[in-house]
Amino acid sequence: MAQEFCSAIDLIGRLDVPCKKEPMEKSKWCPRHNEQRIKLYNSYKAHHASLNAFPEETICRSVGAIKKCSSYDTVKAWSNALRTKYNLLERCIEAREYFTARFFGNDMDFGHRTFWHHLKKQKDEVEKLLERVERKACELFLASQNAMWVLDVNQQTDNSSSNCCGDDDEVATVSAPPPLSADDPEEVEDPVDVALREKRRELQERMRTRLARYLCPCKSSYYMERVRVIWACVSRAICTDPALMLVAQNYVSVVSMLSDDTLDIGMVEKMWSAIKNLGVHDVRAAIDDVLHPVREKGDFVQVLGTRVHKEMTGSVLPFHGWGHMTALFPCALCVANVRRVCTTVDDVVAFVRHSLLTRKELPDGYTMYKGGKQRTGELSLCGFIPNDIVNFAPRSLVEKTNGDRWARDPPVWTETQTNNTICVGLSLTDPKTQSFVNACLRHPDFMVMCRKGPNGQIIQPKPLYMTRVRKATTEAGLKNAPWDPTEDSIYKDSILEDAGHWLTGNTYLQNCFQIVIVDGGEGEVEDFVKKLINVWLQVYGVNDLRGLLKVIGKPYIESGELEVDMESLATNAHANPPIIPNLEIDIQKSYMSLWERTPDDGQLADDELDEFEISL
Repeated sequence: MAQEFCSAIDLIGRLDVPCKKEPMEKSKWCPRHNEQRIKLYNSYKAHHASLNAFPEETICRSVGAIKKCSSYDTVKAWSNALRTKYNLLERCIEAREYFTARFFGNDMDFGHRTFWHHLKKQKDEVEKLLERVERKACELFLASQNAMWVLDVNQQTDNSSSNCCGDDDEVATVSAPPPLSADDPEEVEDPVDVALREKRRELQERMRTRLARYLCPCKSSYYMERVRVIWACVSRAICTDPALMLVAQNYVSVVSMLSDDTLDIGMVEKMWSAIKNLGVHDVRAAIDDVLHPVREKGDFVQVLGTRVHKEMTGSVLPFHGWGHMTALFPCALCVANVRRVCTTVDDVVAFVRHSLLTRKELPDGYTMYKGGKQRTGELSLCGFIPNDIVNFAPRSLVEKTNGDRWARDPPVWTETQTNNTICVGLSLTDPKTQSFVNACLRHPDFMVMCRKGPNGQIIQPKPLYMTRVRKATTEAGLKNAPWDPTEDSIYKDSILEDAGHWLTGNTYLQNCFQIVIVDGGEGEVEDFVKKLINVWLQVYGVNDLRGLLKVIGKPYIESGELEVDMESLATNAHANPPIIPNLEIDIQKSYMSLWERTPDDGQLADDELDEFEISL
């Protein structure tokens, strides 16, 4: 019975799809797949012949010799030779894997399974040796630039000087390739070449898309600064890998490196991994590199046209600089990560304010804090950013205890009142802080304990009751019954330690205006928050959130740290000046602006940022 369909399997996207073409006469494959098989086989033989003829004398196998070598050119030559051999091994292995997965033929000699496993073992050994050589080459290069600080020179390395590459390559017996068909074989590419090229293109598109996401609108005066920050972040990412550091010396810019269609696929994979895993401290340092590129002293190394400095200047990040930080960590889940680079409460306040003020619409308004709870935008704008709200529900608990019936004792009704509590660290430099504290001290419902910094004098006009208890013989009698001072639970001074501003883990900023506020009035935790909002509105002399936005945002607008969208202002009526958003919403537009080209196939790549959101 004749075979109905070709036996080959295509890879379409990420799916395996059986070929539906009719096979050639007396064959299992259609003409196209038959040509691909032949091309794949011939390419495999060519790479295998190159592997057999590889000049082993160009490789140094001695770990001891590698460690002692002081010539950058020598080690770089070893690195190039090892990289060539690694790529040859990779191509031979991938060709066999591709053939097995796509064609299921047994009429071509791709080597027996033992030989295939031998190649994979060689590849692993060469890869380990290559890592050593590339790190040594990177160390020598950085030493010549007085930039050894880039690498962790204390990282432990293998002290063995034995040959880590094992025996010499096994010589396999191979048969002659099958004859080509009458059709022109040059029209069919080696499927492995096609797969590698497509993989490289996909990864490069992912990087280009991810970096384009970080741009602000072109109308912003900080647009070019944002571009330089993006390049600086990539340069910092390059510094995390010795192999990337070596390869980067062949390019003058990030654009030239990302646009190289001949860049080794392994390097492309390393680069993508480094970019998407860049940490918040690296981003903060990259921003410092851009804002202070030339310094009177301090070490630096030039990477892809950007100066990467060893130490940060210690300068306060300008208000618009927090836009750069939040641009590279745009999703709401990244808020806690960005807070890790804050060194003062003023940093945290500036970061949160920038996030709220640069939203496209008015915040309605929540920001995420420790414990997964949400806080109102009014408090956040005012710099009142508590770690948590201690909410003991229910607020009031009434219980009845029956008396001894033999002694004819009456029942006892007990009311336990538990007060909601907020511990928060406020700015020591904002004059509004003292006004807020004074207003809280005067508030009839609030009990307050505070101090300026961890060593400041504690101010506590009255005790802070966590719980109070009163009893009566009837439920109605509880209303007029006095609180029993012997059963009061009162906060101690140590509660102020919880007012340190939380950053991450067990890290707190204690150098702040520490304040503990206990609500002894009526209402639940939502009512407590409303009371606090009203106090802040009175301090700022406004009536609502819109008023807060106007008063708090005005100084930043006047200084240029926040930018008004003049086009929107001219065409629409606004209660508050429309602010240019921190991120360009149209990613396609950002892509074309940054790379001066359209995405491949006209569509943006999946850059693995599924939880992307414009605002925090």
